[in-house]
Amino acid sequence: MIKDFSPVRGTLEYNPAEMIIREKTQQIILDSYRKNGFSLIKTPILENLEFLMGSEGGENLRLMFKTIKRGSKLNLTKPNLAEQDLTEEGLRYDLTVPLIRFYCNNREKLPVPFKAIQIGDAFRAERPQRGRSREFTQCDIDIIGDSSINAEIELIFTAIQTYKKMGFDKVTIKVNDRRILNQLIKWSGFKEEDIEFILICLDKLDKIGLDGIKNNLTNRNFPEKSISKLLNSISLIQSDGVSALSSCGVDLIYTENINTLLSAVNNNLPKNFSVLFDISIIRGQGYYTGTVFEAYTDGFSRAIGGGGRYDKIMQKLSGVSSPMVGFSIGFEPCCMLIQERGIKLDNTKTLALIYSTEDNFGDVVKRKNELMKDYNVSLYTKPKNIKNLLNKLKDSGYTNFVFFNKNVTQENIGSLN
Repeated sequence: MIKDFSPVRGTLEYNPAEMIIREKTQQIILDSYRKNGFSLIKTPILENLEFLMGSEGGENLRLMFKTIKRGSKLNLTKPNLAEQDLTEEGLRYDLTVPLIRFYCNNREKLPVPFKAIQIGDAFRAERPQRGRSREFTQCDIDIIGDSSINAEIELIFTAIQTYKKMGFDKVTIKVNDRRILNQLIKWSGFKEEDIEFILICLDKLDKIGLDGIKNNLTNRNFPEKSISKLLNSISLIQSDGVSALSSCGVDLIYTENINTLLSAVNNNLPKNFSVLFDISIIRGQGYYTGTVFEAYTDGFSRAIGGGGRYDKIMQKLSGVSSPMVGFSIGFEPCCMLIQERGIKLDNTKTLALIYSTEDNFGDVVKRKNELMKDYNVSLYTKPKNIKNLLNKLKDSGYTNFVFFNKNVTQENIGSLN
């Protein structure tokens, strides 16, 4: 029988060269987050299923992996078994819900506002595609306890600095506000209970355009007058930007929030980085209540990061009221683009010290210790086919090699690049 050694569908494995990129990228992100005053925490991969299901996670709830009860809790003889009889916990589908549970469990010991870093794996049973898999790493920063637009500005500044440190030379962050969208929809004549469905439709605007949105709303039998008013206002806002909001039923406070954010950030950005208002940015999760944002880079159609304000979910899940806003850098697509574009993250050098079986191994280890001042060093015995070894070392991320002797100098060290 021929066995298939491929990883489970929708999951990925990484060779040493790829892991070097992932490790360096994660360290850059963590260092940048810490430099900006955020503190690292860790939460479990497993969370209580009832807690996860109450989170308004939108499409993510349908994509969540659930775990089977164990031991005496699992009774397969019970008649008419339902899902709740079999499941008890779930794998986290993002890091937001675990953060809320963590904060509620530890808030008496935490400062206000609390500025958290979370870097860890999450899981969604979605269709795998380029830059997206079922197991993925998230790199989040969140601010709990600050209801002002200053929190959003701080998050966006931190994100831009981090993208720059990762080697991206051009990033655009697109900003919108769920409250603007809600007011725009009601101003157009739709009912409160229609908002969620309409937001789901508008989230597809970049894929199907205004005509596609019109067809979806018409098929739902919404009033033609309301559909036209909504789509005409969106078209106007796309053309004229923030200045068009006041003529579309949007309160001045939300317009001022957007203008404050754009002014504060765009006056302090590196070259080719920008923040702009985009009425098409929705974010799929139902828990967003205010500002939402997504990051984009040239040559890649999907977002490489995003987030927003979710002030009500803490109250909903715990009874504790506290404003929250967060940003997540898209670690998986960023690593993929860094590798594809050949971005050099740092100058760490990895050296293979190649020795023969006749060499005194104590002397080899001594030479290794000396070389470790300038390199990460790994030992290899000299094979018959040295060219094959050097090719494999290069593919595994090694930058240099040297053959052992008692007087190794920089002139003896070869490059694998």
